[in-house]
Amino acid sequence: MTSPAAPAPVRARPAALVAEVFAPAPLVLCLLVLAGWRSAGWTGVLWGLGTAVLVASLPMLVLRVLARRGMVDGHVVRSRAQRLPVYAATGVLTALVLAAELRLGAPVLVPVTTAFVLLGLLVLLALTLRWKVSAHVAMAACWAVGLGALTAPWAVPLAAPVLVLVALSRVRTGDHTPGQTVAGALIGVLIGLADTAAVISPG
Repeated sequence: MTSPAAPAPVRARPAALVAEVFAPAPLVLCLLVLAGWRSAGWTGVLWGLGTAVLVASLPMLVLRVLARRGMVDGHVVRSRAQRLPVYAATGVLTALVLAAELRLGAPVLVPVTTAFVLLGLLVLLALTLRWKVSAHVAMAACWAVGLGALTAPWAVPLAAPVLVLVALSRVRTGDHTPGQTVAGALIGVLIGLADTAAVISPG
């Protein structure tokens, strides 16, 4: 059994708050809702919300329960070894949700966005076999780029400070090294750009 993580030192609490507010789950929800809205208005929003509940909110809820029971070292899962089954299980769940979306005829940008969430999970899973790259920073970078594709290009520079804050917060709390945050940012930007290309491509 894993002991619950100790509370963050007072000096690190603002950084921990940044990591909570801009955690992957709410950023995934934001992108999926925007993708749904752009595809099919309020009907698409419902698809985006439903997808986000399954692929982001549900895994986070499960992690919080596991953390309370001492089965993982915290809901952010600091241990690299413990992250592997988390990424794998979330990836399987996301793949099943994606298959259901395609089967049920979800508005096109919702499964497109879900597919890139799955891609991000698979990349993080592969890298985590050897190195603990920051998933927070990867998702923040993907969100910043994806926001521009789903709204307007000027949204990217407005969202960029969030990426910087998240990266600094992950180093400040001691969860990642600067190199791990830079790697996360590069992964997120690349996946965000690929998502952008899919969003703006005809048909």
